[in-house]
Amino acid sequence: MHAPRHVLPWHVVALQWLANTLGVVITVADYLFLLPLPDEARAGDTVRDNLAIGLALTALSWVVLAVVGAPRVHRALDWTVRREDPDAEERQRTLELPWFFFRMSAAMWVLPAVVLFVFNLRVSWLTAFISFGVVFTSGTATAATSYLLTTRLLKEPTARVLELDPPRAGATAGIGERAVFIWVLTTGVPAIGLILMVAFAPWTEPSFERLAVASLAAGTMFVVVGLAASVLFAKSVGEPMHELTSALAEVEAGRYDVHVDVNEWGEIGQLQAGLNNMVVALREREQLRDLFGRHVGADVARRALRHGVELGGEEVEAAALFVDVIGSTTFAASRGPAEVVAALNRFFEVVVEVVDAHEGLVNKFEGDAALCIFGAPLRLDDPAGRALAAARVMAEQLRERVPELDAGIGVSQGLVIAGNVGATSRLEYTVIGDPVNEAARLTEQAKDRPERVVASERIVLSAADEERSRWQLLDPLVLRGRLEPTVLAVPAG
Repeated sequence: MHAPRHVLPWHVVALQWLANTLGVVITVADYLFLLPLPDEARAGDTVRDNLAIGLALTALSWVVLAVVGAPRVHRALDWTVRREDPDAEERQRTLELPWFFFRMSAAMWVLPAVVLFVFNLRVSWLTAFISFGVVFTSGTATAATSYLLTTRLLKEPTARVLELDPPRAGATAGIGERAVFIWVLTTGVPAIGLILMVAFAPWTEPSFERLAVASLAAGTMFVVVGLAASVLFAKSVGEPMHELTSALAEVEAGRYDVHVDVNEWGEIGQLQAGLNNMVVALREREQLRDLFGRHVGADVARRALRHGVELGGEEVEAAALFVDVIGSTTFAASRGPAEVVAALNRFFEVVVEVVDAHEGLVNKFEGDAALCIFGAPLRLDDPAGRALAAARVMAEQLRERVPELDAGIGVSQGLVIAGNVGATSRLEYTVIGDPVNEAARLTEQAKDRPERVVASERIVLSAADEERSRWQLLDPLVLRGRLEPTVLAVPAG
């Protein structure tokens, strides 16, 4: 993740100052022009004294923001200026900053509300109650809105903190609790104030027109403030949820380089962190799957993932193709190691391409030789024909693409045991049986023939007519290590 942009202390303090100043302006306008106050509350001295107290307390709140709020923000966000990762204390202070300013804003409104209540008791209990109510309802809406704005301003620093210290379950209030909390402060409490204003009309005795205008203005203001708070809250939930659904769509499409910023401390943050952890696990699993497939072959890997892995095997009819480099010792002695490795890699690249094209499996590499199987682990139609065709194409491709290496190819067919051998902690998929041994012996004969490919009569006769017609039979020959003669076959023409 990139380093978060600078969030200077005065940015946060200015936001608090702006939010609270707007709240004060709206409150004063309500008091002077909208509220249906009793006659004694409209006396010039009372209005002047209330405004003086309110403005004095507002100025005091600005001083408190500068003296208390700014140092707190500096201690919490100095790491964004240093361009360093925050320490444990800075991480905690950064996460707590929105709630800190909510509590500070609430206190800065409750104190004036109490002071004005006590001051106006000398006028009348009704004046005291109304003054307290208008300041308190404005304060709750302002404090909640300030909290939402601060949370949004600190989105990037919060993301960096939560990247270093992922959110924990139960660490903060859930989405539902926060939604109710915001609604109560920005809509519920102000609505109660509006209800009380109408309920106290028999004592304040406003004209019908004034009461109607006050109710309409207050209701409109509460709708606007409630809507603004709801939009901010909806964006705080909707934007990360949109990022999460987009990221999930990318993961579903097979892209495992997805990462979302964890910028919430609650349930959404846990979802964001959980998605990132899931993507890392899927990426590692895919890498292991790819590595597993490269080592044992894609078909064997898919079979293992689908059915599990256990020792043992099954008897199947399969074709075996064995290919071995001729004169590899002499070649290695006359070339440098890097050149030898490069040539062998190009050699095996041809082997793998040809075998894959004919739906076979390169079962294992043995130095400068390779054993390839057709018909296991996946069953094939005409495994004999596929193996014979692969042998012919492989010989041609090796001559064209790797001319510095010569190789013999032997092909055989029969019943084999295909399965996993070894121990439960370390095993290998392999094929064991006479066709494998015969293919290796036929490779020895292929090294002495110009075609460089020799097959057994059995596999040629088992192939489909089209492939069988491409081969010609030779005289029988007793292969090394065998008792009975084997009729050989080579590509025709």
